Amino acid sequence: MTIYLTETDFNELCDDVQLNHYQGKVKFSTWFGQGSSHWTMLRHNLELVIHQSEYSQAVILESEHDDLPFLTSKFLLSGGMRTTTPNVPGVNDDYEEVAGYNYLFYLPDIREFEHFSANQSKQCVSIYWYPDLLSSFQSSFKELPTLLQQLIENSTIERFHQPLGAITPAMRLVLQQILQCPFRETLRQMYLEAKVLELLTLQIAQWGENNLLLERSLFFRPDEIERLHHAKAILNQTLQHPPSLLNLARQIGLNDFKLKRGFREIFGTTVCGYVQSLRLEQAQQLLIGTNLTIAEIAAQVGYESTSHFCYLFKRQFSITPRDYRRHKR
Repeated sequence: MTIYLTETDFNELCDDVQLNHYQGKVKFSTWFGQGSSHWTMLRHNLELVIHQSEYSQAVILESEHDDLPFLTSKFLLSGGMRTTTPNVPGVNDDYEEVAGYNYLFYLPDIREFEHFSANQSKQCVSIYWYPDLLSSFQSSFKELPTLLQQLIENSTIERFHQPLGAITPAMRLVLQQILQCPFRETLRQMYLEAKVLELLTLQIAQWGENNLLLERSLFFRPDEIERLHHAKAILNQTLQHPPSLLNLARQIGLNDFKLKRGFREIFGTTVCGYVQSLRLEQAQQLLIGTNLTIAEIAAQVGYESTSHFCYLFKRQFSITPRDYRRHKR
């Protein structure tokens, strides 16, 4: 069963609303799910939003973006979604955002449909900001990605949705500092503004690095890029017992050097990092949807050592598997 919601429907579900001049919090709880959004207004027209949700049924949420020319930096810590944006020039009609990755997009004045899977916990940190933020720091923008340069100079450029790759360890540290902010009132505002600017800096720098990698990836022929996608598909199908790098390279017809370099350049992560991220996301679902012990879940997703599994799970999601299960049930 799939639940279809408009923005109006969704707003009517919110039964706990707390607002003041600088921040607000909205919670909802209904028969098919629960969630919350906590936002903070900062200087420089920065808005920080922390969103969490989980649905017991598949949900499609229809929403409309207004025509304000702001950018959205999105960091998906867990969960994910599929988005359809019919008839929007410059944007794919159907794309996915996945856990452990970050995105930057400029999508004013559009209608979109977000598709959420059942029994999938989503946690997301988003930053809404305007291009003139960058103008407040300097007058030369040559080192910025081309799309940002164009947006600063002309806010009427075409819309874009830019996947930027895996959330880096540096980004993850800042995100956890934001989620665990130790201050209140004025100090909280100062702390969060500093961390938000740091996170945007890391994201824009990653975009620039990606562009350099893309230029280098011109050394990969189209058939080699297709083989790298085949390698990714093999990993998806052999998650519990993935092949070694040498074996995987032989299966797709590339040497291990090209496999390692190409996987990082095309997908923004290493082969091992990709496998680990998929395993831990599968473990999340097993913790919520089954009564398997933590040791059994660790084994099912491919870890012989339960303690190592628990260490990796906490490092990625900042919570132990046991506490995650207790919190989500």
